[in-house]
Amino acid sequence: MKHIGFNHKINEIGLKKAYNTHKGIHIDNDTMFIAGTRNFRDVYDDVTKIPVWGDLKNSKRYRDVEEEIKANPNVKKLIGHSLAGSVALEFEKNNKGYETTTYGAPVFGGFEGRNRFRHRNDPVSMFDFGAKSVGFSFNPLTAHSYQNY
Repeated sequence: MKHIGFNHKINEIGLKKAYNTHKGIHIDNDTMFIAGTRNFRDVYDDVTKIPVWGDLKNSKRYRDVEEEIKANPNVKKLIGHSLAGSVALEFEKNNKGYETTTYGAPVFGGFEGRNRFRHRNDPVSMFDFGAKSVGFSFNPLTAHSYQNY
């Protein structure tokens, strides 16, 4: 069976569903899909908590993930785009037993052993040296996307 972290089309569908929910979270079996920045509160958290100058655990999205994990203890895989990619990595770091896959996460440095992906010309994730750089979008607005991997 193919590892879900590398099954990009399934992840794309799950993330699209997450972006279309009120909380920005979609759960399918043991996998939580978490949408990135969607509103002004997320923008505030982007600016004040990531990538290195704030406590991401105090972000709204992190608290939402914690709440949903408590309600769905079978979740063991976290798939996140952008802000949610950073949230997923932080959640995995603070809680053992989770597996993450990120797309376009705004992180600094290279953490090994995780499924991290970015488009080559994505300005948001350009310092994620541990991510696999794939694809290229001629449109800078679509370079920061969870699609077309």
